[in-house]
Amino acid sequence: MSESTQKCPSCSETVPLEYSVCPFCGFGLLEYELKKFSFKPSLREVFIRLYAYFRHPFRTSEEIAIAAEKKGGNIILLLFSLFLSLRYYMVMIKSGVVYSTFFVIGDPTHEKWSMTISMGFILFLVTLVIMPLVVWLMYKIFLFIATWLMAKFAAILGSEATTKQFKSIIGYSLAAITVGEFLGIFLTLMGPSGGLGNSSSVDFIDFAIYINNLYGSPVMWIFKGLMVALWLVFIIYSSISLRIIGKMAWVNAFIAITIPVALFVFFFYFSGVLG
Repeated sequence: MSESTQKCPSCSETVPLEYSVCPFCGFGLLEYELKKFSFKPSLREVFIRLYAYFRHPFRTSEEIAIAAEKKGGNIILLLFSLFLSLRYYMVMIKSGVVYSTFFVIGDPTHEKWSMTISMGFILFLVTLVIMPLVVWLMYKIFLFIATWLMAKFAAILGSEATTKQFKSIIGYSLAAITVGEFLGIFLTLMGPSGGLGNSSSVDFIDFAIYINNLYGSPVMWIFKGLMVALWLVFIIYSSISLRIIGKMAWVNAFIAITIPVALFVFFFYFSGVLG
């Protein structure tokens, strides 16, 4: 293919660059280019595409190939970060730590000019606002690097998907994991309590022992099993998308997704290195 020709995204035939429609299959080349570089979905369109992705993965993957975007993945990642932060907050609650410390803002000698805020309320705000944003930024950096590496690995196996298309695939597939983190909030509340007492007297070693007991409990092993099952859903849907968008063999698409994900799941859920 020379500089004066292009490959049709639909049938892969070589077409002169000035053609706006593929003469072999009738695919709209000009429309494809316009959507490819200008598609900016609204919040409503993101959730419509998300619903369509899990209901009709083949057709929606073809749409992602034409109009890839990062907004959907960013929204899903933000929800994941919020649910993950809330799950950690529930761990603190189940540990039995009592946040009885109070902070006085203003002049304590004049009740009208002072405000008393509990440590528990401050921690709750941190969990809902600061921690989700920090986790979101950390995972954005991690996913930026991970998707780039995965796209390069997939390219070695024959993928034609661009890095932007790969980010769209991973972003929408992460919705399955986000559901798991949401359910993890309730499963954590079902876990064993710690009864550690007042926060000012809690020893770090005691808290670490409680964490080990919590994540070794049957209910949290159910959570780990649930997450592994949802990672399998992630692998299936992202493999379908990569097969269609990257024009790969099924086996190669499955390998390109499974090996990196399997390594991540092992380190995050079972080794204790990341999770």
